[in-house]
Amino acid sequence: MNDIPPLPWLRAFEAASRNGNFSNAGDELGLTPAAVSHQVRSLEEHLGYQLFSRKKRPMELTTMGELYLPWVIKAFETLRLGTRDVFGTRNTRPLRIRCLPTFAQLWLLKQLPDFRVRYPEVNMQLHMGTWASAIQSSQLDIEIRFGNGDWPGQRATLLGRPPVVPVCHPSLQPSSETLEELRDSPLIEIIGVADNWHQFFRQENLAPPGHIPALNVDQSIAALELAANGMGHALVSELFAIPYLQDGRLVRSLPLEKHTDQAIYVTCPEGPVSYGCQMFLDWIVERSSPMRQV
Repeated sequence: MNDIPPLPWLRAFEAASRNGNFSNAGDELGLTPAAVSHQVRSLEEHLGYQLFSRKKRPMELTTMGELYLPWVIKAFETLRLGTRDVFGTRNTRPLRIRCLPTFAQLWLLKQLPDFRVRYPEVNMQLHMGTWASAIQSSQLDIEIRFGNGDWPGQRATLLGRPPVVPVCHPSLQPSSETLEELRDSPLIEIIGVADNWHQFFRQENLAPPGHIPALNVDQSIAALELAANGMGHALVSELFAIPYLQDGRLVRSLPLEKHTDQAIYVTCPEGPVSYGCQMFLDWIVERSSPMRQV
């Protein structure tokens, strides 16, 4: 026997228990009394126990029905609360945002209190964990992403195009100011980015190092933390490096930077957007204006 009975049967059982008869339960569920009765009987056959005593009016639950009903009610309530928490109610559906983890930790989370003060009526869901990549763009209201601005079906607005800079722990800062100095140094690479150490050396008309980077990570925040702990030189967006440079955890390895075609964008699906979505778009473009003035 399948442990979980079909949902319509359980709905019919719960409604009939609450209403005391199949007729009122049918009105509530949009079914005929006969259809409700059939679903309840199917549930009883599935469980192997009678749930109602049909000899009395209004109907009464059997002992097994009384034992089962609280569990069914609890299951529906759990499902209702889960649906509300994940998707929101029809009138208070949250604004669903997916954001680059490093951008969220080093910039967005520090700015969001201002948004909440201005728009307290807008509820949000912020997705920035590894599992967030499994969510389809069509299921989101807004994405903050890194790329060239070309995403089919999406309207992209530039937030910033910061250069890429090499950074390291102060104890690893080279004595000279030439990239050649870093050839034999431990390098930290961010997997999957276009602006990597290989390209950085090429930009300076130097042959890239022959050795493989000492450490490879998949997030800029990880590269920054490793560099701050003296593990090597990281090539990161200047925007992400600023907090580390300001408090002295990192210094620039060299007075060099790489300008890039890649940038940070906020995107939303083409077409009409909700009030909350438009308010967030206007707010983040305004809030990020210093990035575009660099």
